[in-house]
Amino acid sequence: MADKSVLIVGAGAGLGASLGRCFAGAGYNIAVAARRPERLEGLITELTDIGVKAEAFGVDASDEDGMAGVFDAAEANLGSIDLALYNVNGRTVKELTELSIDDFENSWRALCLGGFIMGREAAKRMLPRGAGSIFYTGGRGARRGLSEFTAFASAKAALRSVAECTARELGPKGIHVAHFAVEASIASEATRAARPELAEKDAMVRTEDLAEIYLHTHQQPRNCWAFEVDLRPWNEIFI
Repeated sequence: MADKSVLIVGAGAGLGASLGRCFAGAGYNIAVAARRPERLEGLITELTDIGVKAEAFGVDASDEDGMAGVFDAAEANLGSIDLALYNVNGRTVKELTELSIDDFENSWRALCLGGFIMGREAAKRMLPRGAGSIFYTGGRGARRGLSEFTAFASAKAALRSVAECTARELGPKGIHVAHFAVEASIASEATRAARPELAEKDAMVRTEDLAEIYLHTHQQPRNCWAFEVDLRPWNEIFI
């Protein structure tokens, strides 16, 4: 393919890294953005070793100028951004009476404001081309409130609204927008240690398998675009 890149905003050792490996395997150059890019040096080496260009950028997703700079640098160094993916985690779990205004606002800035900025910057670059994808990682809180998740769930619900409004506006202009509702625990060292019985039964979402769903969604033909990609392991009930 001509030089095309995927920008993953909010990349770490879990889903972000798996997404980078998956899309690199499909031939895309990879840009990853995080507040601590030094933690991604090993991933960048791994991706470049398989023959794609890869670069890590340090940025707070809610920094408007910083995010615009990441888009400009990624397109200059790695090729046009074909997919911009928002994967920032800002989980806050506290009882309502212990939740501060800073807690609430910080969740909103990390989970919603950053997603809006990313989507807007992606649209500025994709609309002239009439093509591209903008994806958002959601979760349970995006569609229902949970006890002690007031800050997190409200911000995730707001992010889903950003995604839906963006999809309705940009879809007719050739831009595929999707929201991934991950209705389960994502497997990691911490979650496997906390719930080993689920890990043994393949009852947690594996990041490698989830990344393949993102790739498949990005490759969907324009006559069959999904917006809400609803995901859960076999043992999770529908609520």
